[in-house]
Amino acid sequence: MPPFLHLLEHNNGPLPCAFTFPFRYTPHPLCVKAAAVVQQQLEQMGVTEGKMYGVMVVKGKRRPNNGSPTPSREEREWADANERASSTNGNIPSQEDVEGSVEGDALYFLAAYSGQLNGSYAHPWFVPPVVDYLAPDSHFQLEQQEISEISRRMEALRTSEERTAWVQRLTALKEEREVAVTAAKRVYEEHKSRPNPSSEGGEWADANEGAAYIRMRQFQKANIHRAKQLHKEEIATLEARLAEHNATMHQLLEERKLRSEALQQWLFEQFNFMNGNGERKNLIEIFHGTEQRRLIPSGAGECCAPKLLQTAYRLGLEPVAMAEFWWGPSSPSHYRQPGAFFPACHSKCRPILGHMLQGLNVEPDPAAHYNSALAPVRVVWEDATMAVIMKPEGWCSIPGRSDQANLFDEAHRIWPGITGSVVVHRLDQDTSGLMLIAKNAATHHALSQQFERREVHKRYVALLEGSLQQWAPDRRSGLLSLPLGPDLEAMPRRKVDVEDGKEAITRYEMVGEELRNGQTVTRVVFYPLTGRTHQLRVHASAAEGLNAPILGDRLYGHMADRLYLHAEAISFKHPLTHEPMRFELPAPF
Repeated sequence: MPPFLHLLEHNNGPLPCAFTFPFRYTPHPLCVKAAAVVQQQLEQMGVTEGKMYGVMVVKGKRRPNNGSPTPSREEREWADANERASSTNGNIPSQEDVEGSVEGDALYFLAAYSGQLNGSYAHPWFVPPVVDYLAPDSHFQLEQQEISEISRRMEALRTSEERTAWVQRLTALKEEREVAVTAAKRVYEEHKSRPNPSSEGGEWADANEGAAYIRMRQFQKANIHRAKQLHKEEIATLEARLAEHNATMHQLLEERKLRSEALQQWLFEQFNFMNGNGERKNLIEIFHGTEQRRLIPSGAGECCAPKLLQTAYRLGLEPVAMAEFWWGPSSPSHYRQPGAFFPACHSKCRPILGHMLQGLNVEPDPAAHYNSALAPVRVVWEDATMAVIMKPEGWCSIPGRSDQANLFDEAHRIWPGITGSVVVHRLDQDTSGLMLIAKNAATHHALSQQFERREVHKRYVALLEGSLQQWAPDRRSGLLSLPLGPDLEAMPRRKVDVEDGKEAITRYEMVGEELRNGQTVTRVVFYPLTGRTHQLRVHASAAEGLNAPILGDRLYGHMADRLYLHAEAISFKHPLTHEPMRFELPAPF
């Protein structure tokens, strides 16, 4: 049995009815148990690097067999797919290698790390990579050496003593020429400004004097020309030498560019991913139909989920459940709680898993099926120009890529005659609370201007994980000023970004602690002074902020029955009458 296939003890309880939907899930108890084993293993290995890890519960799978000596089409597809995949990475055992060693009723788990662990793939306790391009004799490494050699030659040419001497000599000659030209021009201009010693009739009083003046001016012009020709031949020789050097460097630069692009293309083609139907696609084919078709993200295919699924398929194992979690330290601007479970990333994994999950019985996307359980949107107040509504959790503010329920469409259903962009501001899908709706373009513009001028004031209430006692009394209220930017490695998350982030300011007040489903939580009131995406959620969870995620935050904390964040009050001026208006709707928790 492969060293990365681990027996998972269980009490024969019920197994999941479908495989985990990786982008929004509650980890199955079997995955939680497997993750605990992985964390113990990491501690034994002395791993100090913080990163994402993944576990997949699997069981033995019978290959299709129609009872005849001739393999069925599905059998042949599985066999061909495994053979082709094995040729990409010889480190992974074949399906035949595990047949007979996997007990039919037993459960096992696979473990993976994202990217590399301590700069290496040599960790047999974890599944191998989809493509081991770090192997010293791999085409990738050999070609990288050639590309590095080109870079070395370019740098040697650029910094050679000979080239440096040419550049210095050429610079000195040109400076000397420029000084001579400037001096010659100055003399010419000085004589040009002197009075013309001519008679009142416009003729020289003395013909010889006039001829001498003309000769002097001609001589001065000639001096300018001679200055411009100073060191002409030597400068031309040096420039020719440097041009030849530059041409050689440009040729090397083009060769490096072409070889790098070809190597990247080759690598993308080597990442061949299987799915539950035994079909294969490489990264180029997978990303071709996406918005990222021209720029496949760096590290695509090296996250945990693709590694785990690929290994399960190649070994003929049946995926049962999967979960990913963070372990180890994290940067202050990118805080992640060790042991917290996270969904698969969108930028790299969504297209890949969209292919790999085909053929599996996968749980439905909870967000796509919100509609059946969504509470209706409630109109709190309205007039002819606008409305204040209560958005329940689960509703999107604007239409997305799927057919999820959203306020834009709902507003048009409630008020068929409205025009313009309608939705003035947004709340996260998982957040509930008060929102403003504009019934025409002029109202939308007027209200938007109030938001831009920060004249709209909102109050949120939230429940934070943990007891009030974890904060000192002087930390139970205050102002959080933490710039935020996109977390490109884990979209759609945001992170504290002091260098490039946008200003984000939140005032907060903690009002007490309480029990929620047996868990101690702290109730807090937020007053956002800016309106950045996920501002309150990041300010709550970040180590520089409150260091306590909002209860039920699936992106920055732990999942629960809902995200305990509610926009309970909003005040603004009516866009037509300019009358101050304030609405309040207490949180449903």
